[in-house]
Amino acid sequence: MTRVLAVLTAAVVLTSCGNWRGIANLPLPGGPGSGPGSYKIYVQMPNTMALNGNSRVLVADVFVGSVRSIDLKNWVATLTVDLNKGVRLPRNATAKIGQTSLLGSQHIELAAPPDPSPAPLKAGDTIALSNSSTYPSTEQTLASLAMVLRGGGIPNLEVIQNEVYKILAGRAHQIRDFLGKLDTFASQLNQQRDDIRQAIDSTDRLLGVAAKRADTLDRALTEFPPLVDHFAKQRDLFADTVEAMGRISNVTDQTFKTSRGDLHQDLQDLQRPLKQLGRSAPYLVDALTLLLSPPFSVDSVPKIVRGDYINVSGALDLTLSTVDNAIFTGTGFSGALRALEQSWGRDLNTMVPDVRFTPNPADAPVERGE
Repeated sequence: MTRVLAVLTAAVVLTSCGNWRGIANLPLPGGPGSGPGSYKIYVQMPNTMALNGNSRVLVADVFVGSVRSIDLKNWVATLTVDLNKGVRLPRNATAKIGQTSLLGSQHIELAAPPDPSPAPLKAGDTIALSNSSTYPSTEQTLASLAMVLRGGGIPNLEVIQNEVYKILAGRAHQIRDFLGKLDTFASQLNQQRDDIRQAIDSTDRLLGVAAKRADTLDRALTEFPPLVDHFAKQRDLFADTVEAMGRISNVTDQTFKTSRGDLHQDLQDLQRPLKQLGRSAPYLVDALTLLLSPPFSVDSVPKIVRGDYINVSGALDLTLSTVDNAIFTGTGFSGALRALEQSWGRDLNTMVPDVRFTPNPADAPVERGE
């Protein structure tokens, strides 16, 4: 009778606390994970399914611990798991919720991933949500099997098969040509893989340079829209300019059409003097030196100018007939000095021994007085 009262008292106390979720959730003494040296870890799960407290924890199908509690932390289901002292797992261990048998209870399966971490799983560590998952439940398996047995996806497979047959039927030659071209394309692409790799590397270097010039690109992209807006506002002016150029082109074309014959004739006539000018090219340079001949030739400058003095010799012809020819020719006084000289008895047409007339004063003899 005393034992019955004790059990009833415990039931009343647990009910008054408001945490009673069934006798299966009461912590059981003894068992794996409760002995000396056991340690506690936490497992985050996307879905706890029908898992409850005191569920088994298995490692390689060995019962090594128990689920002590299931709590909601930051809107994530978090399991508190007690493990035996000898359980050794990497820190990035995985956790899955499985089912012992078809109608059996659910359990937690801990295992090492394909790339285990060198750091061990220690007390207080948490297996993250990214390393947790669940096996398909019995309900999910039966639902999938029922869909297959009832023809859920089989009619769709038949439709796909019929459509594929319609595509391939009667097109064997075209498909063979396509496969041949695809093989050629693949072989050519394989031959160009070094060039493709080099292009990718060059693009990577270009992007690296562009990344270093991010400020410049940002400034260019910032200043470019106002420039585009300015050009957009000046669009009518550009259009008027293009139209004016078109009118100039039309006028020029009409002008050349009317004067085409004369221009062609002028160019033909110009060929002859240009040809003669080309023939005289070797003598043209020497002829240009005559432009600076007065008062003396350019070639004789080094001989005339000698330091601070100039060597000059000349002949001065002051006869009346020479002055008349040089100064008064073409005027109303022309011939007067010549007639005066003839009245003195000096006629240039007669042979006077001591007087000679020449049109070039530089060739006249020097007359010396006694």
